[in-house]
Amino acid sequence: MSGTSEPVPMQQHPSAPSTLALEAVDRFLRALPDSDHSADHVATCFHEHISALSRADLPPSAQDAWNHVTRLLRTPADKPIPDKAVLAIRSWPQSRVNDLTTHIRHLRAALEKVENDRLEDEIRDKIRRHYL
Repeated sequence: MSGTSEPVPMQQHPSAPSTLALEAVDRFLRALPDSDHSADHVATCFHEHISALSRADLPPSAQDAWNHVTRLLRTPADKPIPDKAVLAIRSWPQSRVNDLTTHIRHLRAALEKVENDRLEDEIRDKIRRHYL
C-alpha cells in the first residue's frame, strides 16, 4: 500500500423526480429556437425530450399542466406518450402546436416552482442542522 490516498468521490444525491422532469422540459424548450416552432420540429423535440414523462413523474402541482398537454395529444396522462401520438403532432395546425408549447411552458413554470421550493427546504434543513 502506498502512502498516497485516493480522493474520495463526493457523494451524489439522487435527483428528485421533479428535477428530472424539469431538466427534460428545459431540454425540450432549448431545442426549440424562436424561429422554428413548426409541427415537425416540435414533434421531433417532444419525442426526444419529454415523451417518456407521465403523471407519476410529476409532483401534484405540475400534474394539471401535464393533463392539458396529454389532453391535446389525446393520450392518458398516467402513461408515457405513445409514438403514434407524437407523430400526429406533425399534422397539427400551427395554432394547436402553439397551444402545446404554451402548456409545456406552464408545466415548466410549475416544475420550476417545485424545484425552487425543494431547494429552499434543503438549504433551511442544512442551516438548521448546522446551528443545532
